Order: sequence, then C-alpha cells, then structure tokens
Amino acid sequence: MICLEYEMTYREMIDGPLPSTKGSPFGECLCWKITAVTLIGPRINAKIAIPGTDWMRLGVDGIRRQDLRAQLVTDDGVTILLHYDTGLIRASEIFLKALAEGTETMWADQYMRMVPEFIIGGEKYAWLNQSLFLAEGRLAGPREIEYSIYRVV
Repeated sequence: MICLEYEMTYREMIDGPLPSTKGSPFGECLCWKITAVTLIGPRINAKIAIPGTDWMRLGVDGIRRQDLRAQLVTDDGVTILLHYDTGLIRASEIFLKALAEGTETMWADQYMRMVPEFIIGGEKYAWLNQSLFLAEGRLAGPREIEYSIYRVV
C-alpha cells in the first residue's frame, strides 16, 4: 500500500515574470525569478543559496506546467539542488483572483501539485536522494508560494 508521510514545507518568494513568449512555436512561457526559499521540516532546515528560476508553461488547455530550479544550503552548510518539471496548476477562479490581487488561497482552492527531486551529497540527507516526493501547493500571499511536501513510503 502506498502511504504519504509529511516531510517538509517549501516556501518561495518570486519576482517577475519576464514578458511572455506568446507566439512561440514551443508555446507560451512565463519566467519568474525565485528570490527567497525556505525548506523546513523535522529533518531539514534550508534556505536559498542563489536565485533560482521557475519557467511556467501555459498550456492551451488552461493548465500551467512548471519547470523549477532552486539551489539551497542547509543550516549545517550542505548544498541541496532542488528541481521539478513535473508540476502543474489547474487554476480556478479563486486562484486567478488571488494571483491578481496578491492574496493567499486555501489548499482546496486550486489543483497545484509537483514532484520535487533533490540532488544532495553526504549521508545525513541521503534520504532525499533515495525517496520519491509529492507535494500540494497554494498561494501564500503576494508573490509567495507554499508547498507541503510528502515522502512516498
């Protein structure tokens, strides 16, 4: 049986986006700069090391598909590379209004999911390399995103 166990909360602050790539033969994309990140849980405490990027592909079906790269450092000095390109947002009217107004949403106000992957060295955080994770997200305020990340056990 597949079970999910809460591991951490990921919060990011974003800036942007750059002008859209609307009209591209590869589809429309928005690019955001990730300016702040925290990754906090019972076994981890990390924050952004250098700015990251979030490419948001806007599908003709209305789905927003994310491709994110972020670099973090734990409170004990270990580098974590976090990425996900399996992320999607099925926006609702509540989500779109909150996005425009810079307000937060509740977890059920949108379908925001991602599959984060970690690259990290050392034994203390080896569990990040050796597990599959799933996350649900929401808008946490103006230009702020929050995900609850669960380990598949």
